[in-house]
Amino acid sequence: MKHKLTVEQRQLLSQNQISSLELLALCNSDLYQYMENEYMENPLLEHTNTDAESYTQEDDQAWYRSNYSRPSENTAGFYEEVSGEGSLAMEALNTENIYSCIYEQLELDRYSDQHLQVIDYLIQSLDSNGYIDLEVSEIAQLTGVKEEIIESCLLDLKKLEPDGIFAKNLAECLLIQIERLGLDDANLKHIISHHLTDISQGKLSSITRELDISSEQARRYVALISTLNPRPLQGFGLSEKQYIIPDVIVTMEPDGKWYIEINDNWCGNYQLNDYYLQMMAEAKDPEIFEYFKKKLERARFLIHAVEQRRKTIIQITNAILEEQEAFFRYSGKLKPCTMTQMSEKLSVSTSTISRAVKDKYLQFPAGCVLMKDLFSTSVPTSNGDRINSDGIKQFIRELVDEEDKEKPYSDLRLAELLKKKGYSLSRRVIAKYREEIGISGSFERKMKNEIKKGAD
Repeated sequence: MKHKLTVEQRQLLSQNQISSLELLALCNSDLYQYMENEYMENPLLEHTNTDAESYTQEDDQAWYRSNYSRPSENTAGFYEEVSGEGSLAMEALNTENIYSCIYEQLELDRYSDQHLQVIDYLIQSLDSNGYIDLEVSEIAQLTGVKEEIIESCLLDLKKLEPDGIFAKNLAECLLIQIERLGLDDANLKHIISHHLTDISQGKLSSITRELDISSEQARRYVALISTLNPRPLQGFGLSEKQYIIPDVIVTMEPDGKWYIEINDNWCGNYQLNDYYLQMMAEAKDPEIFEYFKKKLERARFLIHAVEQRRKTIIQITNAILEEQEAFFRYSGKLKPCTMTQMSEKLSVSTSTISRAVKDKYLQFPAGCVLMKDLFSTSVPTSNGDRINSDGIKQFIRELVDEEDKEKPYSDLRLAELLKKKGYSLSRRVIAKYREEIGISGSFERKMKNEIKKGAD
């Protein structure tokens, strides 16, 4: 009998461990729904705050809209565009919305049919950020329209909203925006034109030296730039505006230290229900007592597991802040760091790290980021070592830079060349990494080269 009880206890422990991992993997909104379902089924659970039942997630979304309204649209895009480390994925463009937005701002009667055809072509040529990565000469060759007409259309289109749309690149996009804001500051223009990479890498010293300004002035310029919108078409892929409710909020204290808060107040806290505890104590029917006993064990486990979840996420967030100090404090580039490396640092399993950051957003002073995007993946090498994905991406860049532009490498060929270096990856993974660093496929690269040759 004693042996049987020990086995049952081990089985129960195993089930609780599994449930704890499941709770850890939930984002706050899913945790709220999970706990509400448990609350409805378990009389031993009650809200510690009587207002929690009437305070819903929709209330929190309304508060968040009025206070933040997706604060990271600009800054997250800025990090992704400049440093190559993204936080929020760009949704597929809704072409119908773009056409409507553009044409509503134009006085169409002013334009000839040829002008309208060019405008239509330029809209179709917008990339997901709202840029046109084509030279006027290339567009002229592709459309058969004079360069003067194309330049005239582009000039008009760049005056439209959202500010920065139809820019050639990030720098021009930001320059258009500061012009609209009336910021005629030579230093600001110079920083945008020549130092975006330095900003992404946290190298403010190069800016202070070249412009002969203080570090504080440089930081103010960087702070101003981070408020601009690097992706004018952000959101055109959405049928309706969506808002992100962060799971973790990080703020900076006056002494410069980070303060970490789990944003789950709206979820409500739970405690044991005294009324049903008393009913359990007075129960004379063995079946009723056994029912309450199981519910009590479940309630105690859930209360403990939710609190443990908070502690684990805070512990991991704190470690991330230490590891990525330059990114969070100075808008620098993310350091390569895998979940395995973080798990070794904290003496926890990799699966714990993975679950703790799964589907969770972290809000910090400069924006909002998916926590899993703060980690890089790694690839095994032929000698048993591992290299992070950033290293693989750098190899891909170098191979493409060195390739014969007449015969660009296919993804399969890139995989073969990387295998010779000791890195075994599938063609699909190569394509994924290539797209993440903004390199077109071999066919597109070949076509661009032919267009460029024709223009020359």
